[in-house]
Amino acid sequence: MFDSVQSALNSSGIKIEGGGFILLTETPTTSINGLVSHFLSWASANEHPVCLVALQHTWGHYCNVGNKMGINLRSRMEQENIKVIEGLKMLSELSTDSNLEEHPFSFILQGSGTNNPLKNLYSHIKKIIEPWQKEGKYFMLLIDNVTNLLSLGVNSKDIEIFMRYCNKLTSTSSNICSTLVAVTTYDEKDEDGGILSKSLGHNAMLSLSVEGLSTGSSRDVHGNLKLQVFDDKCQFSCLPREQSYQYKMEDKNMKLFAPGTAAGVL
Repeated sequence: MFDSVQSALNSSGIKIEGGGFILLTETPTTSINGLVSHFLSWASANEHPVCLVALQHTWGHYCNVGNKMGINLRSRMEQENIKVIEGLKMLSELSTDSNLEEHPFSFILQGSGTNNPLKNLYSHIKKIIEPWQKEGKYFMLLIDNVTNLLSLGVNSKDIEIFMRYCNKLTSTSSNICSTLVAVTTYDEKDEDGGILSKSLGHNAMLSLSVEGLSTGSSRDVHGNLKLQVFDDKCQFSCLPREQSYQYKMEDKNMKLFAPGTAAGVL
């Protein structure tokens, strides 16, 4: 868990355990992996179960990152505290799966124009988290990266509907509200991806986005991070509260600091 990231979240007034939808946005030239690792490690450190929908990397990638941070994600998986939907693996096995009707990515073989293409993926997620809901447990649903669904032929409208349903899954019948964390990639050259990121951002209670420096990456500063908090009690005329940081990725840390205060600048 990254102390400076957690400190920024605390100063924003947002408590992760309070539940809600958190959006993480990267660009083609920056990576959000550090923040994904933070939320995974935070859930692990607090003994919260996690459903990871891995559409961006292999399960081994997340385990390797966890090992660098001193977290054994494989052990957490063996204890059934982490459930993983390995998107890349499922896609590679799609043509040999005997149960295509229920396969999370069956829409690929069904062609364009499929109604509710993400219905099976949603059902797969729901089946995983239902035991936690019945036990009244707080959990985290982490989807990395929903923008990749566009490249699989799913339109932005269907992805938005899918995300709304996933958000509802984190609100159980008990007094416990769990957390949905989703990753998108914002690319000015990709109209659909841009529309999707902006639309999901309007539905999030908290948005964290990273972008590169206009002057390029340096030894002391790797990019900018913007934190936006949306007040769900406020009407559309209200603007989100914003906090701006610069960051530097280290082996076991994501260091945040006020713009212009990096060690090499002072």
